Amino acid sequence: MFRGGVLQISVNSLQYAAAIALLILAAIVLVRTFVDFIDAPGGYPQTLVSAIDGVLVVIILIDILRTVAMRVEGASFPFRPFLVIGIIAAVREILAVSTRLTLTSTEATQQFVTQSLLQLGISAGVVLVLSFSLWLTRGERIDEATDARVEGTDAS
Repeated sequence: MFRGGVLQISVNSLQYAAAIALLILAAIVLVRTFVDFIDAPGGYPQTLVSAIDGVLVVIILIDILRTVAMRVEGASFPFRPFLVIGIIAAVREILAVSTRLTLTSTEATQQFVTQSLLQLGISAGVVLVLSFSLWLTRGERIDEATDARVEGTDAS
């Protein structure tokens, strides 16, 4: 509809800018994670967990970048990458909570432990639900069916 119009050019420019910003952020986080891992004076377990956390953030940023790039190329908006991003984010939360539980002194309050276990359970539930959703869509060509519905034609 707005193929060559000012609005389409503006939208494309913003999408390219978002893609470039995500790429720069991912590179900065990766370099910073590596530098922090090498220079960290703290204990090894905490440093390792922080490094893994940084790498998982980079993976999330790259997956979002890939999704934006697909959209810039004119493909329909894919939702499966967001399921994967959600799974990675939930695993990252599980890692963070597990680290806090492990590295906390034995004097942790019962409320802290209970809250941490609740967070672990919720994050594990999110991973299960999103994994099941991803499994349900494994053979589907949902994007083409969505495009056909939007344009008013049949996908088959």
